[in-house]
Amino acid sequence: METSRESQTSTLSPLTTSTLSSSVSGYSPTDDISQDAATSGAGSTSSPSRVSHKPSTTSEMPTSSASTAPGFAVTGSSTTLFTGPSTPLSITSTFPPSTASSSSSVKTQTSGTITTSLRIGNQRRTTPSLLSTTSQTRTTLSPRTSTGAHSTAAPVPIKPEKGVSLFPYGPRVGDREFVKRTVDFTSPLFKPQIGFPLGSSLRDYLYFTDNGQIIFPESEYQIFSYPNPPARGFTGSDSVALVAPFWDDADFSSGQGTIFYQEYETLYDEHNQLLWQVESWIKKFTYTWSYKARWTLKVTWVNAPAYPARWTFGTNTYQVILSTDGSRSYALFLYQSGGMQWDVTQRPGNPVLMGFSSGDGHFENSPLTSQPMWQKYLPDQFLNSNSGLRGLQVYSLHGEERPNYRLRCLQWLKRQPQWPTWGWNQIACPCSWQQGLWDLRFQPISMGWWGLGSKQLCSFSSWRGGVCCSYGPWGELLQGWRVHAPWQFDQELEPQSWCCRWNDQPSFCALYQQRQPRIGCAGYRPPRPAWMFGDPHITTLDGASFTFNGLGDFQLVRAWDGNSSFLLQGRTAQTGSAQATNFIAFAAKYDTSRLSPITVRWLLEPSDTIHVQVNNQTVTFETNREDPEGLEIFNTTGIIMTRNGSLVSATFDGTVTISVTALANILHTSCSLPEEYRNRTEGLLGVWNDNPDDDFRMPNGSTIPSNSAEETLFQYGMTWEINDTRLLGKRDDHLPSNFTPIFLSQLQKKTSDKKLVAECNGDKQCIYDSLATRNTGIGLSTKMLFRRHQQMNATLNKYPPSIDGQRVLEAYVGQTKRIQYTSHSAKVTFTLRNNGTDFRLFDRFGSEESLLIRNNVFTVVWCLKFKGPQIISNPFQVAGCKCDRNTFGHYCELSKDLCEEPCFRSVQCIPGKGCEACPPNLTGDGRHCSARETSLLCQNQSCPVNYCFNRGHCSISQALGCRPACTCPPAFTDTRCIVAGNNFAPTVRQELPLRVIQLWLSEEENASATDVNASVAYRLRNLNVRAFLRNRLVAPSESGTALASGSLLRRWKVISEFQYLPSGPVIDFLNTELLDAVLEAFLPQSSWRRWSRSEGPRTNVNFHPISREDVDSLLALNVSTLRNYFICSGYKDYHLVYSPQSGLTCVSPCSEGYCEHEGQCQHWPQGPRCTCVPFSIYTPWGERCEHLGMKLGAFFGILFGALGFLLLLGAVVFVVLRFWCYRGNHYSYPHPLDSES
Repeated sequence: METSRESQTSTLSPLTTSTLSSSVSGYSPTDDISQDAATSGAGSTSSPSRVSHKPSTTSEMPTSSASTAPGFAVTGSSTTLFTGPSTPLSITSTFPPSTASSSSSVKTQTSGTITTSLRIGNQRRTTPSLLSTTSQTRTTLSPRTSTGAHSTAAPVPIKPEKGVSLFPYGPRVGDREFVKRTVDFTSPLFKPQIGFPLGSSLRDYLYFTDNGQIIFPESEYQIFSYPNPPARGFTGSDSVALVAPFWDDADFSSGQGTIFYQEYETLYDEHNQLLWQVESWIKKFTYTWSYKARWTLKVTWVNAPAYPARWTFGTNTYQVILSTDGSRSYALFLYQSGGMQWDVTQRPGNPVLMGFSSGDGHFENSPLTSQPMWQKYLPDQFLNSNSGLRGLQVYSLHGEERPNYRLRCLQWLKRQPQWPTWGWNQIACPCSWQQGLWDLRFQPISMGWWGLGSKQLCSFSSWRGGVCCSYGPWGELLQGWRVHAPWQFDQELEPQSWCCRWNDQPSFCALYQQRQPRIGCAGYRPPRPAWMFGDPHITTLDGASFTFNGLGDFQLVRAWDGNSSFLLQGRTAQTGSAQATNFIAFAAKYDTSRLSPITVRWLLEPSDTIHVQVNNQTVTFETNREDPEGLEIFNTTGIIMTRNGSLVSATFDGTVTISVTALANILHTSCSLPEEYRNRTEGLLGVWNDNPDDDFRMPNGSTIPSNSAEETLFQYGMTWEINDTRLLGKRDDHLPSNFTPIFLSQLQKKTSDKKLVAECNGDKQCIYDSLATRNTGIGLSTKMLFRRHQQMNATLNKYPPSIDGQRVLEAYVGQTKRIQYTSHSAKVTFTLRNNGTDFRLFDRFGSEESLLIRNNVFTVVWCLKFKGPQIISNPFQVAGCKCDRNTFGHYCELSKDLCEEPCFRSVQCIPGKGCEACPPNLTGDGRHCSARETSLLCQNQSCPVNYCFNRGHCSISQALGCRPACTCPPAFTDTRCIVAGNNFAPTVRQELPLRVIQLWLSEEENASATDVNASVAYRLRNLNVRAFLRNRLVAPSESGTALASGSLLRRWKVISEFQYLPSGPVIDFLNTELLDAVLEAFLPQSSWRRWSRSEGPRTNVNFHPISREDVDSLLALNVSTLRNYFICSGYKDYHLVYSPQSGLTCVSPCSEGYCEHEGQCQHWPQGPRCTCVPFSIYTPWGERCEHLGMKLGAFFGILFGALGFLLLLGAVVFVVLRFWCYRGNHYSYPHPLDSES
């Protein structure tokens, strides 16, 4: 507890680091204050004044008596700062043993009084704050006597509201100290791995300043300190995103005060006692019952001085806790009880601002915003009605709750085991969609919305792993990825989407690719096919062809390697009455150490039907509803089977594929073996070693020439006859013992029916089957199947052309970049998939090309300074920008200017020069302005009770010789807040209707409703006058229009709402300029804000330009209607006046010439009153000085003046006439005639 210096006899060391126990464990700020009843005197004072506490005895408390209680102690009194009598509180608790020696004690002795001075006006108060960690004391306070009211009351025990204590801070709890001895400074950037949800955005960066803010910049180069809060508070149209526990101009340059901070990252459920307490508070005060903090920042401003520190008095100590679970975020503002001591009379600018603004419309002002100015500077005395604690404010910072894919990615990476290395080098994707379709190891997979805009093929092997490949609209390979288990594609794709697709941080995708390396087609080797069709015509694995009409069961191929073995057998029967045979059954067996043996039988049934058995069980196929062709599928461990009509295919463990077709009552088959079986095969399909000359090797190892006669080849084939029927099963028919087929040479000699073979066009297999069976249809079926398998083999061995050139294309704003790409493949042409004015392609002769075969991923950099690619999943990607010292923004498109930070209130900023001089009677550089140096003589003065009226705040002003001065609401013109006359903003009488417009927008990006909503809101929010509130409706039209480019043009109906505001040009803008401004906002723009995927909805959907027909006004209120929603609460006769630039203002008749004839107007509670001031010869009179009367003295003055003037005029006339007559007599002579007479 602090006591006044005049009477204090015990020394209490000031706190400079942590006010709490150094032990974090077991700490609970709400438990630090006991609820013992305190005796108090009810002072009947309406404004705070100096108080005295008279202890009746000397208090002494040994340390050992308190050392048994956990927690720490705060002892002191608190004064109620709001309307009503003030009540002192006695708050007592104990420090933990770790804070002091258990054998020490502290005595507090007084001779007379211990005076605790509390003056709200200049914030000089020594009400009890936190004690030093090295001392412990308990003081009993007597009832307080108010010197302002001179009233006393009997002591009444009360139950005090709890005060809040700061969380532990300082080096002892691992905090870092950061302070610069300059007027303004900013901290290093914090970059939470999971981002920080603020409003509807996920922010990547934040930093704190000396001015009591935590700012979330758009880029890491947009760093400003912003010392001056806006006068209107947070409005939702703020351009800067920040959290403000106490936003006002601070100054650490004098060496006083410091800042501590600590960052907590608990992504993987780590336990921390402090965070446990934070989580419990958030759950309790925000009614959030399932909250787990994943990233938390604690910042503590300790003894922060106000600007200018060299002559301001009092410091502030407060703390902010920012916490997020990745989807939700909260802020706790904690103010040290008695630690908020700034002098409100020394704050000449905009008052302190508390609350937050997300920069995208989500904001909240502190409840203290509407309180008088002196209360705003005492947030430690503010009572939180939800928590019952003083000095605590809690805010929810997030808008709509969204999943945090960065967090999910990191957690997945944490629990993900390293992928086994076996077989990885053998996994590759087919290089094209067409190539993959013929490779039956890969199955087309429908992935729903995961695969929008692409097609997928997937394969899985128990010993080699699985792979899925994605292809673009031209069949080009986009990317491939490994999978752990078959048919779990959603689970496999989710981590990729978390880390790459929905994540704009390249580091996450890089980490993902370390665990899941990308798969290309560089190592792809197509399977080696062999086939048997018709009256069996066989093509071996090395491509040697022969006809074999043996009757019986035969070994077609046996293959093996170190991981698996495969056996394929076939059964033939006589083809009708012809001396030829055909296959009626196939059986295959696949064996591997990782799976149980798998056997499959294909049995021919009537009507070209195939009966399929797996492990002696009949297969029941299920229709794949996602396949447009109605493909039927059967999937079990180690095998995938598909049926499409009379074609049944089987893929064994993603390695061997067998495809069987029933056509013309004959089974035809193809067999594809993987590269691992090369040089390890035997049977009728030959020895696979790329040498067809040794394909006709018999079981005994001898070989016949490949050009042997048909009869010799028949004898070779019969050596592979088998008697083991375990795989194929027993035959139902009896075989002749000496069946010999007819050969082609014999058929050609016996028959001359050219019509029978006319359609074969020289195809030997077609000719043989047509002649042997006397059925042209069978021959043509053989010819068709042969051509199909030739096409399959050609496609499997056809690769896209190679392209040489730069993989990363760096293009800078305002510069033309030429890049050369070449290909040595024949008939290769380049074109752009998406035409645009930013790209043009030329061949080496300068003519434009028209076709692009894409084999590389390009990165396009749209910034002034290149930093590196940021997004790694699209063909064209926006790279990150590294700005120099003079630029900032996503693309370094903004130049730093001295006017970027607002100047002091009413100070203009000159571009390129900075702020002008401070207002008169203030000193500073134009950005920082303050009252001139105060005198120490005023420190012991206090305001009289009820000195200021109408919620004015009294303070002691050294400029007035330490006399009281009032800070009045804006309407008042006098020094005591009695006489009004100034204009002020009206208050809203009832809820305002909204300005509503309807938009019809078109886009061809297949954007979602959420993306359209966010993009429209972003544009409307950035109109010249920011009054956008929300989009009430975002709905697509029923159907789109297909464009020639192949894309779908969709129309959207959007209903947007804007908020009328009384002040400023909002009303005029919404009623007269809004529609034109909306048209301009939807003109084509190249600089709309980059969308960050982790933020959720896109804000950069490109809409087609709109016309006036696409914008409709649904609701607008004229000025006369709006007047009904506002009221000038206050003195009588204030009325609303509208102007386009100022909006609606409450205007006093005094400012409209209410008093005539230069009368002086004063607006009193009863209305305006005129003081008539005489002027000239007139005396105005009447209620409004509308009448004029003449002064009596002036009347007689004029009368006597007029008489005097007439007398003077008569005298002048008399003199002139007299003079004239005298002249006539003096010069008169006799006439000559008169003398003669």
